[in-house]
Amino acid sequence: MKKIILILCFTAVFSCNTKEKKTIKITDVEQIGLEIEHSLANYDIIETNKFYDVKAFTNRFLIKTSKKNVLDFNTGFYASFSSQFNFGELIVKELSNGSSYDFIRAYQDENKDFHLLFRLFGDGLNYHDHLVKIINGQPKIVDSYIYLTGENLSETFGQLYKSVLYSSDFFSKYVKTSDVEILKDMNTLKEIKQLNASGQFVRANEAYQSISNKSKRTKIFKLIHLMTVSNLSEDVYQEVILDYENSFPNDPSLFLVSVDGYLLKEQYEKSLESVNKLDEALNGDPFLDYLRGNIYYFQKEYAKALEKFQIINKEYPDFIDVYDGLLSVYIATNENEKAVSILNTLENKFQIKKEDLKLSLEEGFINFTKTKEFKNWYQTI
Repeated sequence: MKKIILILCFTAVFSCNTKEKKTIKITDVEQIGLEIEHSLANYDIIETNKFYDVKAFTNRFLIKTSKKNVLDFNTGFYASFSSQFNFGELIVKELSNGSSYDFIRAYQDENKDFHLLFRLFGDGLNYHDHLVKIINGQPKIVDSYIYLTGENLSETFGQLYKSVLYSSDFFSKYVKTSDVEILKDMNTLKEIKQLNASGQFVRANEAYQSISNKSKRTKIFKLIHLMTVSNLSEDVYQEVILDYENSFPNDPSLFLVSVDGYLLKEQYEKSLESVNKLDEALNGDPFLDYLRGNIYYFQKEYAKALEKFQIINKEYPDFIDVYDGLLSVYIATNENEKAVSILNTLENKFQIKKEDLKLSLEEGFINFTKTKEFKNWYQTI
């Protein structure tokens, strides 16, 4: 059964028409989302990049000043950054590794700004909320909120920009004293991520304690800490979740991260509650039934798991992971003929070799490989 593992998976300009637009409607924004999805489905990096206005994006974090030296620095930074920032390439790389990037909906927020919500699913689940503004008469993406980091890309790259400024003695005077402290903490944050990735959670937690109180109050540091302590004691984990909830009530990033944290601790009801809260915060995402199916499977609520997996299978017939879920349920409930039917689908539709399927099943379902149904299937050429 494929585990749900949430990882940080995003490292980080609509084509012009002759007729300019001064206002846009929700249908215009929806069309952009559909075109982005179509471009990415064809691995068309150039076309995809036309939807993202890099100039407007960098203007959201470059220091505003009349100082010539800083303006010159900004010009050089933008030239370098714009040549390297490649939204389309980043997503296509994920797609090439088997991920999916699906347009969920367009919406308008309380400030009357338009957004595009996309789901990224591969080794883990993430959501990207793209902000759309009118740039030179055309709707363009100017920023993106990344659920797993809990901040906009402009904030993430803004820290990078300030760190470059801070590295120069001349420009350090333009960086606020409070920013200097945070920039130092950002280096510690990199260390924490590396320690988490290598499974050194105790050391990662110790490193977190060394950062400033100011940084500890920011969302990205709280999220990283939450991911760290989810692998430590339950009491500490609950304490960190409560602190996050008090600091950022009803924040969808917390719901997304805590799904996996509760699963690791086999607190399935709380994990399911996090999925439901995330679903509500997103204003609905049918794909979350896949997570529900996994949670029900771990709870051995096989009928409920099957129901959710069947819903996903009908909605996303080419989503291979759900066949893994169906197979697991059928094996658990001794419905061997149905399990063999799934094996046939995996072999014929997804071109997975019998030997590879056999090896996989021997790791998790050794008893099933001893049944007559499996043996007959395996011996059939």
